Amino acid sequence: TKDFDGELQSAQWFNAADFPQATFESTSLELGENGTGTMTGDMTFRGQTVPMTFEVSLNGQMEKHPFAPGAAVGFTATGTMDRTVFGLDTFAPNVGAEVELIIQAEFIEQK
Repeated sequence: TKDFDGELQSAQWFNAADFPQATFESTSLELGENGTGTMTGDMTFRGQTVPMTFEVSLNGQMEKHPFAPGAAVGFTATGTMDRTVFGLDTFAPNVGAEVELIIQAEFIEQK
């Protein structure tokens, strides 16, 4: 509901007025031969930046995307963060501090 959405955006939770975005900036990507690997970088959430690592899996790649002009590659990245490290400690430990993050991405070559 609108009231619940407003509460989640409040300073007690996500503090969206002061920090409208969460970002991840990759600093390295290591891929193995089997299509898996690790991506490390910096997660910024609620104004704090913390190093984070994601496990990466290649979902697929193609020479020519059927709906675009170039090649394409898709992957999934998963990782876990402790929300209390970023100052989001409302109701912890009664509400779990560990949050699973899942990124699904597709990159398409632009010709």
